[in-house]
Amino acid sequence: MSSWNFVGIIAWIIVIALLIFVVFNIRNRHLKILVVKKGKITGATILMDFVEILVVIFAVSGMLYTSLFTKVDLTDKSEVAVSYKYDPMIVQTTNDGQGYYVKIDKKESNTATDVYQYWINNSTFTVSSRNATISDATLPFTVSGMHLDWPMKKIKKADSKYQDAYVITVRAKYKNNFINGLGLKANRYAMEYRVLRVPARSFINVEK
Repeated sequence: MSSWNFVGIIAWIIVIALLIFVVFNIRNRHLKILVVKKGKITGATILMDFVEILVVIFAVSGMLYTSLFTKVDLTDKSEVAVSYKYDPMIVQTTNDGQGYYVKIDKKESNTATDVYQYWINNSTFTVSSRNATISDATLPFTVSGMHLDWPMKKIKKADSKYQDAYVITVRAKYKNNFINGLGLKANRYAMEYRVLRVPARSFINVEK
């Protein structure tokens, strides 16, 4: 774990300590008014309670938002480091001798997602269409929904080197800085996505 994440741990300790302090402070203040001073709870006391509770709500909400609900900006180089890896796929053949690089297994798929299967270094890999897409090399290179600065020069070199049959693995990792540490994300992976590059749609085997 990155040492920057201790910023978030310390922040959570402070927030929890603040919550405990407010609970006991409200309780003790009310007991002092009712038992010691034999008085009544006034509007000023309720206002003070409200202010303290509001501070705790803002503190907890801010930490929850920073830790769980912020969306990563893949184009923000101060927030994440993006890396690209290129691995050649191995051709497979159907029973009738048709070559393919990617198999879409409809038995494992559902109405919302497909399951892609491909082969690298004699190993089989399976990935959901939620985390991958198939790119037909006969068409312009596009990946919908992924706002990234795609390294087109390297992709064109990989097209030539691997004959349009390879996998681009994109990984985004949170950088070590104060904001990411506050959200307990420093040095952790924010996203992993794969682009399955095939020479043409005919190199996809749809198994039903």
